[in-house]
Amino acid sequence: MSFLYPTLGTLLILAIFLFIVGRQNRDLLRVRAYREFLMRLLPLISAGIFILGLSLSMNMAAPENVLPVLLVYLGGTGVLAVFMSRLTATEERRAGALFRREEYEGAAALYEQLIAQYPLPRYYSALGASLDVSGDHRGALEATNQAIKLDPKLGVAYYNRASALAALGERERARDDLQTVFIVDSNRRLRRAAEEALASLEKS
Repeated sequence: MSFLYPTLGTLLILAIFLFIVGRQNRDLLRVRAYREFLMRLLPLISAGIFILGLSLSMNMAAPENVLPVLLVYLGGTGVLAVFMSRLTATEERRAGALFRREEYEGAAALYEQLIAQYPLPRYYSALGASLDVSGDHRGALEATNQAIKLDPKLGVAYYNRASALAALGERERARDDLQTVFIVDSNRRLRRAAEEALASLEKS
């Protein structure tokens, strides 16, 4: 029984996920944070290496055990990928979870710790967002300024700085930053949020 086509199909799916994850983390490449970028791809790369050994494992299995071995192999690969992904950027995920739970001070403290270890633009931008919703608009402005200085193409940093600027009454600068979101590296969701923020600025 040939497992060539299932193996190739699975590798193709992994390649698509690799592309998506890589695209989501391309800001790391812009600031040459290659180690952090690779760490985010590592779970999928590891799964790909295991999938490459699928045909060999199946050929070594007795015919009556092919299906159980296949299920165990694929299940183990999936568990490994999930486990490794949980070990990747743990503190970053914790900070993001705190932010989503509206525990903004805790999120800001974690982002400050992350910046002390890895001064990445994404962390400065996230720190700015946490400080902004906590009411520290000046601190948010300082953090997002640093994010943009390190990575002038980081769209979310312009969005977060616009929020701080608007809160400080600097509407024109906020409008400029929101318009910049459409020019630099931004996903569809962020651009939609920028459109809504621009419309809100026009009404107020």
